[in-house]
Amino acid sequence: MQEPQASLSPPGVPPQAQPPLGSSPTQATDELFFEGIAKHSANIGTYLWWVGVCILGGGIAYGLLQIEALQGKPLWLLALIGTPMLLWSYLQHITTRYKISRRRVEFQKGVVSRRLDSLELWRVLDVRYEQSLLDRIFDNAKITLIGTDQTHPNLLLYGLPNHRQLFERLREAVQFARSNNRPMELAPGAHEGADAFAHHHH
Repeated sequence: MQEPQASLSPPGVPPQAQPPLGSSPTQATDELFFEGIAKHSANIGTYLWWVGVCILGGGIAYGLLQIEALQGKPLWLLALIGTPMLLWSYLQHITTRYKISRRRVEFQKGVVSRRLDSLELWRVLDVRYEQSLLDRIFDNAKITLIGTDQTHPNLLLYGLPNHRQLFERLREAVQFARSNNRPMELAPGAHEGADAFAHHHH
């Protein structure tokens, strides 16, 4: 009969998970870059659309009230026709929250039922920064994370505060995460080329 194998952990202490091989001790500090919601100016187009619908409804109501047979009818309600969707757009915006750190991007959305997704930065291949003329007016920008994640191959971060600084920090964090984790996951068909790159270019 074999004797039970001695545990490496002290009595009463549950076994601890060990960091993977090749990981860096500096990964333990997960610096937070941003946490919160995007600026409302990023959603200004949707807001203005539904405000316009309300104005159009009010104009139609005013025109109909000029008809004698319709006078006294509660046609002013047409001016509120876009209000439910305006409120819904606002709720969607404030319930979409981002948490961006040195290791991952987490974002949750949903007014009634909530969904939480996470993208590890070592899966990101490239970080892009775009700013249109309208974005410059409202001080917004698009930051796109392009990676190998099947759920979110292209993750768009739009309207976040301090976007230029966030872009720079994300780009550095992606380089750090990929160099320290040395991921084995590559784009389809890129294994041979990537191997050659790793062995012949330093």
